[in-house]
Amino acid sequence: MSTPPLPPGTVRCPRCAAPVGPEQDWCLNCGAAARTRLAPTPNWRLPIAGLAAVVVVAVLALVVAFAALTDTDDGTVPGVTPTETAASTPPPGAAGGAPTTTPAVTAVTGATGVTGTPGAPGVTGPTGSSGLPPVATATPQADDGSGADSRTTTTDGDADSGGASGP
Repeated sequence: MSTPPLPPGTVRCPRCAAPVGPEQDWCLNCGAAARTRLAPTPNWRLPIAGLAAVVVVAVLALVVAFAALTDTDDGTVPGVTPTETAASTPPPGAAGGAPTTTPAVTAVTGATGVTGTPGAPGVTGPTGSSGLPPVATATPQADDGSGADSRTTTTDGDADSGGASGP
């Protein structure tokens, strides 16, 4: 048995396969829309995967750039130059029998200038990348009591007269 041919303009209902006339928009048997077709849902997997890959590459590039810019493996803080200050000499009349030791204090010069004597109350200065203030080192020097001018060498190799003025 074959189905009779449909008159021109007639379509079959997509739900129940009943004939729907050329003027009808809805199936009279099941009530489904006969002439309206729904577009298939788009496949978003490929565009989302591509966008995720771009985001991952951008984050990795950001991490590498941040690590390269903040790398201070040489132990110095950028913008901070250590300088040494001269040790104070004893007064000329205090030439005692035993030599005395006077520590030389190292001050740290940062982006805002010399930070001052370490440990002095109320003195603050720039901090390093760790959030802690720079550490100053003290170098003890023996005083032989002769009253000779002691000289210290700065980090750039120049001799410092220890605060004494003159030629």
